[in-house]
Amino acid sequence: MMRNYAKDALIVFLLLALVYAYFFQNPGANGNSRFNLIFAAVQEGRLAIDSFHDRDGTQTTEKAYHDGHYYSDKAIGPSLVGGFLYVPLYGMYRLFHHPSLYFAKWILTFLVVGIPSAAAGSVMFLLSRHWSQSRWRAFGVAMAIGLGTLGLPYGVVFYSHQFAASLCFFAFFLMYRMKEDPGTPANGYVFLIGLLLGWALISEYPTAVIVLALAGYYGFVIAGRYGPRRWRMMVLPVLGGLLPIFLQAMYNRLCFGDFLSIGYGYESNPVFVSGMRQGLMGIRWPDAETMFYMTFHPTVGLFWQSPVLLLSVVGAGFLLRKHPRRAELILAVCVICAYIAVFSGYYMWWGGWAVGVRHLIPILPFFCIPLSLIPRRLDGVFAGLCAVSVEQMLIAAARTISVPETMVLRIRRLGFLNIPTSTAIAGNSLWKAVSPRISEIFSLVWIPGAVLSPCWRARPD
Repeated sequence: MMRNYAKDALIVFLLLALVYAYFFQNPGANGNSRFNLIFAAVQEGRLAIDSFHDRDGTQTTEKAYHDGHYYSDKAIGPSLVGGFLYVPLYGMYRLFHHPSLYFAKWILTFLVVGIPSAAAGSVMFLLSRHWSQSRWRAFGVAMAIGLGTLGLPYGVVFYSHQFAASLCFFAFFLMYRMKEDPGTPANGYVFLIGLLLGWALISEYPTAVIVLALAGYYGFVIAGRYGPRRWRMMVLPVLGGLLPIFLQAMYNRLCFGDFLSIGYGYESNPVFVSGMRQGLMGIRWPDAETMFYMTFHPTVGLFWQSPVLLLSVVGAGFLLRKHPRRAELILAVCVICAYIAVFSGYYMWWGGWAVGVRHLIPILPFFCIPLSLIPRRLDGVFAGLCAVSVEQMLIAAARTISVPETMVLRIRRLGFLNIPTSTAIAGNSLWKAVSPRISEIFSLVWIPGAVLSPCWRARPD
């Protein structure tokens, strides 16, 4: 697979990397919290962000307070990677006073989030090319996920979701290669699988749901294989996963005095404190109404913002008849459904000021599994829905992901399944905001208009 399609996969990687490099957004409070940890660790040699949390350019309200100091409240995965990459940048700044803060944030965002996202897109191409036996279908699937979902706008901002999504999908791809190749993989190969999953976990805690599902798939892959070497196939991934978890535990101990304490338990913002006290770190039992808002509602619903994903249902039905791929389909369905169910119980399921339900981003790469086997007769439908999805996400990437949450809060007050009223609100807001820009004229299509009206409401004058 890797040898036969390497050149095409490289083209996909370069195309996606170019798009992710071109678009960049200052991350606001969420990303600045992660940046602050990087800057404090490299510039001052400490973990407290006292010097950065209220400074122009790095100001954040998403921080923890403990024992007289402020800390980032985020999982440390992206900041650890960014810290290593920032060392030479800061050395250059001390010598030449370049790069500037803004340019340094752009470089780190591209290297930590953009490059893994582009690499994940090329892996999706390889998998789809292998399954569909169609170069253009594989290219379409990679573009649909890489540019037609929230992976694009959140691939150009220093958040953790897209980074964690890429790591999880890399791990899945390595497991799938083990299933297809009967040879015994090298020690470093299986150790890397655990390392990727562990790093995803310390980048976005809820990916524990995906990690558990992938652990089950890994057990299926190695079951009945490798004979006496099977113990090695089980121990090495565990060791790989424990390494990043150990780093997170040490960070917790140094900052909050306990290996199991995390930043979310010491929030400085009273709103977050109240929310995090609900259930398990803000997560309660699944809620059916919230699931509807997250998936099909015309304002922030995943399938409204990226309608190409609707065809995954067709691909899943087709995949059920393909016995060799049935395990991968079951994995994808379990990951997607379980993640949606978990976050339907989260007190801030919409993600605050966000263009979409950003918490669902880690499951997006797994949609490529059913999308790869859509019947050829639906190629025209796939191309049309992919174009709509990409057009919508390009607007979000070019504008801002920080969309006021007032629209979501208002729709929740309208009641369950109140689609006509909410759609009328979105259409009215869009009509008042239309400008001569060509991208916005194209967005008069009903679906993009209903979905993205909050983006226009939030645009600067």
